[in-house]
Amino acid sequence: MSMRIGSIGISYAAIRSLNQAGSDVARSSARLASGRRINSAADDPAGLAIADRFRAEVASLSRAQLNTNDGIGLAQVAQSGLSEIASLLSEARGLAVQSASGALSGQTRAQLNTQFQALLSDIDAIASTTSFGRFNPLADDSLQIALAVGTQAGDTITVSGVDAGTSAIGVGSLAIATSDAAGSGLTTLDTAIANVSALAARFGIAENRLESRSRLLGAQIEAHSAAESRIRDTDFALESARLTRAQILQESAVAVLGQANANMRIILRLLE
Repeated sequence: MSMRIGSIGISYAAIRSLNQAGSDVARSSARLASGRRINSAADDPAGLAIADRFRAEVASLSRAQLNTNDGIGLAQVAQSGLSEIASLLSEARGLAVQSASGALSGQTRAQLNTQFQALLSDIDAIASTTSFGRFNPLADDSLQIALAVGTQAGDTITVSGVDAGTSAIGVGSLAIATSDAAGSGLTTLDTAIANVSALAARFGIAENRLESRSRLLGAQIEAHSAAESRIRDTDFALESARLTRAQILQESAVAVLGQANANMRIILRLLE
């Protein structure tokens, strides 16, 4: 076997392989430790830009979903208030039926009317105090709340306020102090109950729309998050295999470098 000083080229090749294997080991170790395939822009510049866009989209979609949940809460609060108003109207109708009976004395009807007026006052109180945050959805029919439910400008769902006070629903001046007044008031109360049901239906429709959009946003968040994960996150099985390969190459390069150094020592011994 011929031996030349030029054999040092083997050492250079081994050193180059050792450096490359060391770099691969460090990269794979960092990815496994962080759980991220992309830890810096140098790992995958194009992939990082795409993953960042997905991350920004997820943040926007999550905020939009929170907006829909706010709207759902507003609609549910309003429906709760209207449900209580409907119950009070039903109770008031019962008093009107009782007062319409000819068997009652004037004093009894006066007591029933006092109770009736108290119920109407309670209805006004509920309409004016039912609130969600700074909004009073049952006290202002001009209220328009445009909820941003998407990531683009103008992608909104509007929840409108209503006026559920006694005057607005048609019972503001109603009394049952006489049998005739109580009898004629029954039709008015029926109309008021129907009006309140219609108002509740408006909020129910808004709630259904918002819940539908919330489900859509949830699906979009899931899809975008999965897309970002596929780009940014580490495939542990693949990266573990790469780490093992790099470690084997690293050990092989060390062994080759040791053999090359041994050959150089043999040449030195020949010169003695």
